[in-house]
Formats: sequence, structure tokens, C-alpha cells
Amino acid sequence: MPTTTPEVRMNKAELVHAVAERAGSSPAEARRHVDAVLASIVDGVSAGERVSLVGFGTFDSTSRPARTARNPRTGATVDVPAAVVPRFRIGAGFKAKVADAEGPTAARATATARKPVPAAGTAASAGGSKGSNSDGKKKAKKDAAKASTASSKKDAKGKKKSKKGKKSKKK
Repeated sequence: MPTTTPEVRMNKAELVHAVAERAGSSPAEARRHVDAVLASIVDGVSAGERVSLVGFGTFDSTSRPARTARNPRTGATVDVPAAVVPRFRIGAGFKAKVADAEGPTAARATATARKPVPAAGTAASAGGSKGSNSDGKKKAKKDAAKASTASSKKDAKGKKKSKKGKKSKKK
């Protein structure tokens, strides 16, 4: 199960305060400006427009077709109607800023980053090299299987088996 970082939130009042500090304006003015920006985005997307803020991201809408789903509690099928839903796609500048940030998020991002693929024709790109990703996964699975069988040398009743694999006789 992946580990998660503690959730830190910024609510609208904190955003208004941050905008007021950066702009050097009063909180009342900043609140009006934040409300105006958010209302403009919502109005644009609800009218079917794409709102693009270069470096930040793009707000738009997308259509979801009608489908059938399953209620996890009862198992009954449920008809879900078609819908138009809002969508946000992160911009390159925003993504880069988050990736470069200090702290646990950056450590997690670098830990899960993919290794670069070597160019074709190099020794590292050959199928049987030690650095091959698929070979490493196979080896890890083999090692895990060996460890689990070595630690669980018990029969179906939970009794330990003898080294020869035969049941020990009672005297």
C-alpha cells in the first residue's frame, strides 16, 4: 500500500489572505478578486469554453457517456446517465514547480521517477544485462518466493515438517 503524506489544505480564506499579502491590498479587495477569477473560470467552463492559464493549467469540460455501474453494497446494477463534467489538466510550469518543491512530496516524486531508457545498440540495452528492468523484477519475485517457502516449512495442520519432508513418527 503506498504511503501518503499528511494532508495540508489551503481553504478559500487562507488563499484570500495570501493573495492580499502578495498584491499588497486589503483582504476585502483580494476576496473580490479571487471570487471574480473563480466565477470567470466556472462561467467559461459551464458555457463550454476552454480556460487556459499558461504555466498553470487548463480548465474545460468533457462528456461522459451513459453506463451501468454496480452498487458495491448490494451488487445491484445501476444505470448512470450521461453527464458533462469539469476537467482540469495541469500545466508544465505547475507540474515542474511541484516536482522541484522541497519536502516529502519531492522525495516521493524522485523515488517513483522512471529511470532513463538507454539508447538502442548500447550494452545496457541488450536483453540479458543485469540492469534490465524486467530481469530485476523477475529476480525480486524469485527471491521473495524462496524466502516465503524457506520460512514456511509446515504441513497443512501447521506442524513443522522434518528436513527430509517426511512426517516424524511418534514413539
